Amino acid sequence: MKKYEKIINDIILKIKTGIFKEGEQLYTEREIKEIYNVSSTTAVRVLNELEVTGYIFRVQGKGSFVNKTLVNKRVYLTETNNFNKIFKEAVAERSEVIDVQLVQDKELCSKLQLKNQKLLKVTRIKYIGTTPWAYQTNYIPIKYLPNINITDIDNFRELATMIRKEYRIDIHQEKSKKTMKVITDVPDEISKYIAPNGEPCFEFDRYTYFSDGKIFEYVKIYINYKYYSITIKD
Repeated sequence: MKKYEKIINDIILKIKTGIFKEGEQLYTEREIKEIYNVSSTTAVRVLNELEVTGYIFRVQGKGSFVNKTLVNKRVYLTETNNFNKIFKEAVAERSEVIDVQLVQDKELCSKLQLKNQKLLKVTRIKYIGTTPWAYQTNYIPIKYLPNINITDIDNFRELATMIRKEYRIDIHQEKSKKTMKVITDVPDEISKYIAPNGEPCFEFDRYTYFSDGKIFEYVKIYINYKYYSITIKD
């Protein structure tokens, strides 16, 4: 482990154990240099990494302060779609495939930590009854899906099921990482389906990983705010 990583881990431990509490000022660059006997470059990198990972925030002219954070904290999280609150009668869920194609995009390949190569792109609208509530696009490297046939788009309505049957890869059993934010400037090509009245949406970026840490897929999801909520307990 590199020196700066050891320092970061030590400071994170001090935050988690309450030595540094929420809102308290953290070490300055000078203090990090003196306490850990490192250069200015290393001290700056430590502070930058702590800021990027959400442990601290900076106030110009005042210093770095401990953020309120759930980074790597064990919590219980429940996701709900609120369907039972909105729809009084039982309604079925379904997916409509609006696009299946092979693409080659450097930015997308970068997200997948790959050199520029062909990706399968599948775009679907998720419905509850006749109401569209989510817009989802999956990107998967073709090298994981040899001889994929994209001519029958209905075959991609249940993408995870198709991949499990054809390639023996169970996406739902693999590890994933998901980030979320709320947006009000939903792209027009998406809002026309799921937010026609200008409603805000949740935007998700999800990565699915193989057991060796390689990324299997990148997924972009938009959900109308009415159809998603989370509950977090610690």
